[in-house]
Amino acid sequence: MAKELPIVPTATPGSLAEISAASSWREYRPEIQEPGKVNPKVLFFCPEGALFHEEGIIAVDLSVCKGCGICAVESDGIVMVPEYTGVLGIFGVKEGSK
Repeated sequence: MAKELPIVPTATPGSLAEISAASSWREYRPEIQEPGKVNPKVLFFCPEGALFHEEGIIAVDLSVCKGCGICAVESDGIVMVPEYTGVLGIFGVKEGSK
């Protein structure tokens, strides 16, 4: 026997259901270093649609980007840079060093 439950929204307005959470867990983000070398075909490779064409150049919407790096592999001019450039590891010690 199935329960008859009311249909209600699963998230409240302003929660992560309305915006991408990708930037909170992304380790690397794409950076366009040489716009002239970016091939426009790279727009078709982005699985999230984070790349877009704006005023004759390719740009990245970092609020949507998940940091997969496909764009950097498929086109020159785009490189992946670390999202976090602060202290690495626990207590300021880089992992693997003593």
